[in-house]
Amino acid sequence: MANDLPESTPSSREDEDAIRQLLSRQVGGWDAGDPEAYASAFTPDADYVAFLGSHYKGRDAIAKSYAPLFKKLLRGSRLDTDITQLRFLTPDVALIHATAVVAKGSRRRNPRTTRVNTSIAVRTNDGWLLAASQNTTHRRIAEKLMRQLVSRQSD
Repeated sequence: MANDLPESTPSSREDEDAIRQLLSRQVGGWDAGDPEAYASAFTPDADYVAFLGSHYKGRDAIAKSYAPLFKKLLRGSRLDTDITQLRFLTPDVALIHATAVVAKGSRRRNPRTTRVNTSIAVRTNDGWLLAASQNTTHRRIAEKLMRQLVSRQSD
C-alpha cells in the first residue's frame, strides 16, 4: 500500500511549540492528580486506548476513567515523558511518538514500566488538541525473546 503522505510537512516553530505546550499541560494535569486537566488536552470526541487496552471515547470518558485512579492508585504520581518524534502529516495534523513512565515520590524512572505512546494532534478552533492516543507497555524482555525466536527460525 503506497503512502500518499509526504515525508514530513513543513510546520511553523509556533505549531511545534504549541503541541509541546499541550503535552506539558496534559502532564501537569496528571502530576496535579486532576482528571479534567489531564483530559483537557483531548478533543471532545477523542479516542484513547490506555495501556491495558481499555478504549475511551471522548474527553469526558477519559477524565472519568482517571478520576478513581488519581484518588488511589496514581495518587501522588508524576508522569515523566519524552517526545521521541513530532512529525507534521499536514499543516493541521501531527503524529507524536513519546515514551512515558509513571513514577511516585522521589523514585527514579524504571525502564520496566516504560510506555510507548502514539498520539495524533489536530489543529482546532481551540488550538492544538489530541484527537487520538494509544499507550502500550514496552515489554523489553518479551521483545528480546521474540528477536531470538525469529533469529532461530531464519537459521
